[in-house]
Amino acid sequence: MRSGEINADILYFQGGDLPIAQEGLLEDLTPYIENSTYVKELMNEANKARMENYPYLLWLAPARVPTPVMRSDWAESLDSYDALIADPTVDNYYNLVKEMKDKGMIEYGFSGDGDLSRINTIFNHAFGVTDTLVEQDGKWIFSNVTEAERDKLEFYAKLYAEGLIDSEYLTNQWDGLEQKFYEGKLGIMAGTAGAVIKIYNDKMTSTYGEEAALTVLPPAKGVSQAYTSINITKEDRGFAIPVTCQHKDAAWALLEFMASPEGRIIDKLGFEDVHWTVEDGKTVFTDKFPEWWSRFWETTDNLAPEFPLAEPVYAGAAQDSLDMAEEYYYADTNIQVPEELSPMYDAMMSIYNEYATDIVRGVKPISAFDEFVQKWNEAGGDAFSEYLAENPPA
Repeated sequence: MRSGEINADILYFQGGDLPIAQEGLLEDLTPYIENSTYVKELMNEANKARMENYPYLLWLAPARVPTPVMRSDWAESLDSYDALIADPTVDNYYNLVKEMKDKGMIEYGFSGDGDLSRINTIFNHAFGVTDTLVEQDGKWIFSNVTEAERDKLEFYAKLYAEGLIDSEYLTNQWDGLEQKFYEGKLGIMAGTAGAVIKIYNDKMTSTYGEEAALTVLPPAKGVSQAYTSINITKEDRGFAIPVTCQHKDAAWALLEFMASPEGRIIDKLGFEDVHWTVEDGKTVFTDKFPEWWSRFWETTDNLAPEFPLAEPVYAGAAQDSLDMAEEYYYADTNIQVPEELSPMYDAMMSIYNEYATDIVRGVKPISAFDEFVQKWNEAGGDAFSEYLAENPPA
């Protein structure tokens, strides 16, 4: 893009956009949104906040929250399940996966695809890891170096030592991880609310029958109770228009059309007589519909086909995950890392990942957390605290 080799009118980013925006290469979408009809109607509060903070990337969808799910037939067979739903404490989560493993139902309770994020969506808030940045002793610090994070990693180390966290959580790829869930090796799987949970549910029920439909689990409760805190400093994915675009109005017209009533039908339902048909005055999904996914706006808002849907786009676990993601929504306290501090931040996160991995896997004792904090601060933590004293998060 920088060299002119690619000269697209619309760009989709899933990371990597920030340095390009900082170079002034992405169009400010604010005036387009202000003059829109349909895009504006589809924006939720998180979308609005993100666009105010970073007006270059547009993504009309519910907040991407990983929500944990498990098979309903397994849940019903467990003595510990009802206790978890009645009181989803950390201990009751532990009891649930321990019972599953002791009964030989699973190989491990939790896993990931390269990091702890899918597990964190369950436990972060319970331990008090609620925000990226917290104010402590009169200064701003990252939650990575708090006692709450220490306590959480100590708990994870216990789970790992007892075989309740997959020993391959660091090396799994997303597709391999999902396969472990479908094969029954993994007890609890966290996936993005809505579309991804629908895929998991469809795959599970097509393999094992409707009794294996998924149940959405609440986040663990303790100091707080919520799923992954939502970063509202910017969208983490979405569409952008480059400043070099020669057809900006036409590019925006496409994004606006896909938010219109007609565009919504194409985006969410697919094509008539392929993914859906009209029968007895209702829009009925064909057996090809599960293969369809939204190419633009994942939200189901403002979806109103001429003939009412015979069944909702999202049902069961998929809709439950969206409802629970809204119920347990929490806006993060965070900043966009300034370009001049990015190398420090990368070094800090490298140190965190090293120590967190070693503590969880038992390579280092939990007492090594103090050593980690010292190295973190030397690598840039102290510098960030000085920066945040002058530029506190909003």
